[in-house]
Amino acid sequence: MRPALLLISVSLLALAPAMAGAESFLIPFVAHNARGQDGTFWSSEIYLTNLSVQPVQVSLLDFLPGVLERSRPCDRPTATTRVVPPLSSVVWTASGLATDLGCADRVIGSLVLSADGPIHVVSRTVNHPAETDHSRRGLLTGPGQEVEAISVEQLPGPGEYLLPSLIWHRNTCGPREFDTYLGFANPGDVPVVAVLDVPPTAADGGVFVDDLEVDLPHAIRVPARSWLQVHLEPKDDPTVRCLGPASFVATVTTDGPIAIYGSVVSRGSTDPRTVLPVPLD
Repeated sequence: MRPALLLISVSLLALAPAMAGAESFLIPFVAHNARGQDGTFWSSEIYLTNLSVQPVQVSLLDFLPGVLERSRPCDRPTATTRVVPPLSSVVWTASGLATDLGCADRVIGSLVLSADGPIHVVSRTVNHPAETDHSRRGLLTGPGQEVEAISVEQLPGPGEYLLPSLIWHRNTCGPREFDTYLGFANPGDVPVVAVLDVPPTAADGGVFVDDLEVDLPHAIRVPARSWLQVHLEPKDDPTVRCLGPASFVATVTTDGPIAIYGSVVSRGSTDPRTVLPVPLD
């Protein structure tokens, strides 16, 4: 898997000179056939809208892993660019995205795109059954989560950020109703440290990050040119039973430019909600 990832990264970066002077965009999260907790899968498609009266070429510059898996060599032609006609929209489909990432079977990560004109970019990540054939279905259907791309030049810089209206579920007496994830995408050439904190009123019993109890504040290192997502859970309170879901906030303090997002997933409907950071300083 590692040689395939290296080959794809080198091929994508080779496009950079041709797109000199173009604006770069970061899509914080994309997936393809990524397995969810309930046995279903998550896949992404990208909507490109040309805001001008001239054609705009959009190119895939980099993939920030995450995960990139493929089971066989790619015997189909790849075209890591899309031309969007004037004042119109084009969909980079799930099957097309998987092909352009080297006929990937499974993808989790972030994408860097470049455009030679004014463009609006939105990704939609959809929950779907395991047997879905993306090449036949075309557009994805099902509950999904939309995330707007961020200009790389306008990434949140070093500072403190609030993630509002997150939800977790302590002391369940049955299936957990909500899950909260925090995601980070670092397109730069140096690592970024993100320090997570949760107010004591919400975290007084303790907090788990990816099933490990941590002390707060908790530092998360995001390597250069990579994507990382963590699962937040509250520690159960042994003195009470059968609590319902509760809203809380988290703060993240960073030492470099990075994309941050929260994802709150309703387990009953497998419906996600995107939470974007609010700067505090």
